[in-house]
Amino acid sequence: MKLLTALVVLLMFGLASCGDPQRVLQSGTVGANGEVGQVLLRNIHMTPPGGDGYEPGDDAVVQLSIFNQARETDTLVDVRSDAAKDIVMRWDEQCDGQAEQVERLPLLADGGVARLSGAMGAYHFEFVDLTRKLWAGNDVAVTFEFERAGSVTLDVPIEVETDATGLRHPENCPASSEAPSRITPATVKGEVR
Repeated sequence: MKLLTALVVLLMFGLASCGDPQRVLQSGTVGANGEVGQVLLRNIHMTPPGGDGYEPGDDAVVQLSIFNQARETDTLVDVRSDAAKDIVMRWDEQCDGQAEQVERLPLLADGGVARLSGAMGAYHFEFVDLTRKLWAGNDVAVTFEFERAGSVTLDVPIEVETDATGLRHPENCPASSEAPSRITPATVKGEVR
């Protein structure tokens, strides 16, 4: 009887290990994750405020975290998507609650956005004048181009608003001693990207 029980248990374990592999879940993340070269893009998402999506002509905010693992600095030089007529990079460089428009977003070597040391919410992207309806639960293709690392296109999810999503500003913006000189805000470009 013990032999029969042992065979049944072994057979059950063998059958349980067959089949499709389990999907790996990314615990604690909101949105998409990706990388290009030594640059990591994390928790990329859009969250329509209190709704089920965005209408054509609306503006939308994309939030994310960027980390540079390379030994040299890099710079985010462009963000593109056919879902918007323009995309504006915003950075609260002074951590005063005012995210100014910038043309480039500098990344420290072995770090994140200059002066922020990983502070979340101090930079984001505005999709200006959406070209189509974007429903919560769907994705939108967004291309991120870095000066050194190259470019990558990721499917950014449009999340339903919860306590874990939504626009946040950091409570504490620790400054880095390696901060670059002030970046001048860019003028809004009227061309379609």
